Amino acid sequence: MRVSIVIPSYNQGRFLRATLESILTQEGEPAEVLVFDGGSTDDSVAILKEYGERISWVSKRDHGQSDAINKGLREASGEILAYLNSDDVYFPGALEAVRRHFASDSASKVVYGRAHHLKEDGRYLEDYPTERWNYGRLQETCFLCQPATFWRREVVEEFGVFDPDLQYAMDYEYWLRIGKHHAFAYLSDAPALAGSRLHGDTKTLSARVKVHRETLRVVQRHGGSCTAVQGWLRHLAHYRTIDECGEPANAGEQRVFVTRWATHTLLAAREFGVPLDELGLAEIGRHVTAANI
Repeated sequence: MRVSIVIPSYNQGRFLRATLESILTQEGEPAEVLVFDGGSTDDSVAILKEYGERISWVSKRDHGQSDAINKGLREASGEILAYLNSDDVYFPGALEAVRRHFASDSASKVVYGRAHHLKEDGRYLEDYPTERWNYGRLQETCFLCQPATFWRREVVEEFGVFDPDLQYAMDYEYWLRIGKHHAFAYLSDAPALAGSRLHGDTKTLSARVKVHRETLRVVQRHGGSCTAVQGWLRHLAHYRTIDECGEPANAGEQRVFVTRWATHTLLAAREFGVPLDELGLAEIGRHVTAANI
């Protein structure tokens, strides 16, 4: 079974070679590699040229990450599809494990596995908090590590591609969209499939408020439970408070932080049309004066 890997990339030359090598050194049938570079101004294009016909690539301005991924998914010829950000990597044996799973389970549409968070230099940082499949739980937290997730071509035929209007939660929205209809398989006993690199330029770390605003919209779109909406709303308020106040360093700062967090929670509830009683936030409101809001 052929695997097609789409790589969206922009000015990630310092990581790009490691990403490509992690695919091209996999065992078994060579994967189809399609790189959609958004017109990088670093050494990315020079690196891509080094690989000749081993990869397919284009470098020109696009409309963002989702647009790049979607172009690749539409061009991909493999039976198994995935995308890998240009700062992430696959671990040895990952693609073979995915092929074996799909070959042995014809009903399976999506499979995901264990993964690691990596430091900027590629060393191990921590295990990614993957969990066994549960759609209700998925609404509360994205326990799938994107680079360790693969799906059959039929998924695109049934559900389309990524939402081009999303900049941060496009993969999470896709899992929620598909997961309503198909249970995902979890390779819990297999070695970790991929490494997700954490560094200052990643969206997860550099734009946490924007990430959580978009994530909350996505959860609401897919009918998230009260518990799920409440959790994401509180996370959003938490990161807004950090941006405003910083991390509290003493008891006095902690009291200020909690008050501002409560205020931001109520403001977010208003913004997203969430009734306070529905989320059990009425108690928070009693601790925040009208002047705070």
